[in-house]
Amino acid sequence: MAKKCILLLAFASIIVGGVFAQTDFETMPKNTVTFDFGPTIVGLGIGAIGNIIDESGVSTTGFGFAVQYEREILERVSVGGRFAYLGGGLGFGQKDGTIETVLEMKLNSFSLEGHARYYPFGGTFFLDGMLGYANMSATFSGQFIATDGGNKHKEEASLTASRSYLKLGAKLGWRIDFGNPGGFTFEPSLGYYGGIGLGDTLGKKLTAGLGTDIGIDEMFTVLEDVIFIGGPRITLAFGWRF
Repeated sequence: MAKKCILLLAFASIIVGGVFAQTDFETMPKNTVTFDFGPTIVGLGIGAIGNIIDESGVSTTGFGFAVQYEREILERVSVGGRFAYLGGGLGFGQKDGTIETVLEMKLNSFSLEGHARYYPFGGTFFLDGMLGYANMSATFSGQFIATDGGNKHKEEASLTASRSYLKLGAKLGWRIDFGNPGGFTFEPSLGYYGGIGLGDTLGKKLTAGLGTDIGIDEMFTVLEDVIFIGGPRITLAFGWRF
């Protein structure tokens, strides 16, 4: 089914692209602003992990979004800028008599990207190359609360580490106008992004801060390479072309 949808979109891009290529470049709309719900879906997926774990006291949250501005500088070439954010959190709380323990991990990432697009048919289908900067941070925090005769004694601790990345990638997609070129537009696309980390990994930085190796470096490598910084990317963007 997925292959049929892709083939249908490709066929439509050739037809629609051939029609739009006849439009005068001087008079056609050259600006496009879109909001991408791809990171939002990923964020909701992170938030749903708590239900999958199904353990008492475990909670998860997640949220993401991306916005992009594109400017056509030639009939088949455009450049653009994109900002993306993705965050998630995992919390665990346990109470045993007069002692309560709360542990929390928060992950946040953002990226500033420059994009160059080529429309080989002059219309709908495009190839996109990206180069940008990204940052990811992780915060571990904990609380230890003891109740003694109505009095509460609280101990708190937190540790934060961050890492910067050179981000690059490519994707292919379709910019679908409804009616004449301009107005409401929908952009589905798929591709792959990667990140070149600058400095020590987040796992190593957190391990150094804790003063002991708890085996988190491999976990953070997967989170960086597959979810928060790099990995497969599906874009479902809606916007306005003018």
